[in-house]
Amino acid sequence: MSECHEGSCLCGAVRFRTKGVLREIVACHCGQCRKQTGLYYAATNVKKTALEIEGADAVTWYKASSFARRGFCGTCGSALFWEAEEGDFISILAGAFDTPLDV
Repeated sequence: MSECHEGSCLCGAVRFRTKGVLREIVACHCGQCRKQTGLYYAATNVKKTALEIEGADAVTWYKASSFARRGFCGTCGSALFWEAEEGDFISILAGAFDTPLDV
C-alpha cells in the first residue's frame, strides 16, 4: 500500500512530500541528536527516491560525522533530515510532518 505524507519547516521555505510506507518512529538519544534538537531525535525514514523536496536550496547540510549529514532549514533553523552517505534511506524528523503519522 502506497502512502503520501507532506511536511515543512517552521517558516515554510522547505516543503517535502514522501511517497511510500514510512518506517516506525525511532528516537535517538546520542549527543549530536540532543545538541541539534534540545532533547532527542524522533524520526521516521523513507527511500531517498521517494522524497521530493520543494525549496531544496533552502536546506543547509551539515556533515556531522564521517558517515552522515544533517539537513536543516537555513532560514528558520528547523531540523529536518538525517542522511547516511551510504544507503538508500533518509530520515525525516517526525515533528516536521504537517499531519499526524500512523506509524
